[in-house]
Amino acid sequence: MVICHIAPFAPNQAGIYEAARDMAKADAISGNQVIFIDSGVTIKGERQTPKIGAIDNRAGFNLVTGDPALINDADVIIMHTGAPDEWIVKNQSPLIWVIHGRPLASFRPEQAGELISYSLYKMVADWPRSKKMLYFWPEFEPHWKHLFNGKDLILDYPVIDETRFNNSEMVHKLENKGEVNFLICDSSREDIDLYELTVGIIAAAKQIQGLKFHFYGHDHINQSGWGYLFNTLRKLNALGDLKPRVSHMEQVYRGVDCLISPNRIITRTIGEALSCGIPVISQNGCKVADYTCDMADPLDVVDAIKLFKDDFDKGIDKENILNHAKVFSMTNYSNIMNKVYDDLTR
Repeated sequence: MVICHIAPFAPNQAGIYEAARDMAKADAISGNQVIFIDSGVTIKGERQTPKIGAIDNRAGFNLVTGDPALINDADVIIMHTGAPDEWIVKNQSPLIWVIHGRPLASFRPEQAGELISYSLYKMVADWPRSKKMLYFWPEFEPHWKHLFNGKDLILDYPVIDETRFNNSEMVHKLENKGEVNFLICDSSREDIDLYELTVGIIAAAKQIQGLKFHFYGHDHINQSGWGYLFNTLRKLNALGDLKPRVSHMEQVYRGVDCLISPNRIITRTIGEALSCGIPVISQNGCKVADYTCDMADPLDVVDAIKLFKDDFDKGIDKENILNHAKVFSMTNYSNIMNKVYDDLTR
């Protein structure tokens, strides 16, 4: 079967691409022919010219972006983002839309007169040709169910490339290492950011010696306000590395002791860290995190870090974490999606 993915080609730059890439790889290794079309990366509101022939060969998977004309060969088209009408009107293959956005993060900009992704999701769900609206977070079913006309396709877990994210390859060397090293690498969104989490880790650093908190992929390093928080951590000797987006996050995960995430859903950062055998502290309600807390309550963040520190001193069972991370395997994803593809093309 020919499966076409349409998404912005942005290795190491955007979670939407990394998710699309892993979905495409899972489709390929399960026996499907995969076409990947670059929809063009959007920078400051402007969509860039799509690339044809761009290559991403990380972790042994050679993804090459194709000519949009190849879309006409597809049996099923996976829409990770919108595309020009002329790309998809020449055949009537079923569309599956992947809802990469979170409900509140989609809703808020529209109320501010900015992007209208919430209404766009509703619009494309109403198209007869749109057969499934796929998302990985069952927690959001009450938000989306009334919008998608019963077309919801809900997967319990994201798919993570276990060839790339594992506990057996190169380890990144931290520049400003502590006795216990925490990684914070989630991007801020309209519905969540890192401010409250950072207040919590400052409280923890005041009580526990030897902690270092490393910020990777942080979008606000030079923005007003963050300097005060980072300086406070620095004075407590608790500020680790401050880095923008990097191209070797799998090595970074393996170089730290714990990930702290403000999310309750399974973001890619959470799934990737667990796949590398790294324990996770997350927001209450996260079904795979090893430790959870109320990120808005600094004292609760401190308690979660203390619980982790106690376990760290005893020795973390990474094999147990890796076993739990098998829910993100490409095989699990393919077993579900191949049945969906068969049903849509029967």
